[in-house]
Amino acid sequence: MARRKKKGIDDKIEDLNLVPIMNLVVCLIPMVLLGTALVKVGVVNVNAPKFGQGAAAPEDDAEKPLNLTVAVGADGFRLSATGADLNQVLGLAPEVPAEGADPSAAPAAGPFLPKKGDAYDYVELYNKMTAIKAKFPEESIVNLTAEANIPFKHLISVMDSLRVQLEQDSYNDLDAFKNAGQKYENNTVVLLWPDVVFAVAQ
Repeated sequence: MARRKKKGIDDKIEDLNLVPIMNLVVCLIPMVLLGTALVKVGVVNVNAPKFGQGAAAPEDDAEKPLNLTVAVGADGFRLSATGADLNQVLGLAPEVPAEGADPSAAPAAGPFLPKKGDAYDYVELYNKMTAIKAKFPEESIVNLTAEANIPFKHLISVMDSLRVQLEQDSYNDLDAFKNAGQKYENNTVVLLWPDVVFAVAQ
């Protein structure tokens, strides 16, 4: 015997109202596109340090690479090179050891650029690196190393200061350095030290 349908029960299933959901999606699409347009992604081209035995050094001193290194410390920048005496290249007097220092200790390989107050002296770093580039125009590689407690933003600022050449070879104040434009030759940006290699601090 078939069951009778109860009164008041309708077998018809109503369609879902998708209009509110579609309105929400339509409103979200422009917001997602707007957020994507405001996000800037930057890529810094650097090379990782190479470990292991290096190639044999050439016998002729003229063939030695400069092997320029910028070391970022808590108190400032230290420049060094194995292929040249940077103090002589820059026309600076050799650094005098501090009072009470061990006289048998090896002298510093290059100039030291102390901080100005709490800020690193990027202007003087640029001036020195431009002068070194003038003496070694074929060199483009610079090793960058830092102490373990140095924030990475300072390394990025160093790379930004060294990658391209600005309108002038040297600057006296930070404002002129920040507002300077890039130097162009034949509609091409003049590179300063574009090939940055992360080195291990020693």
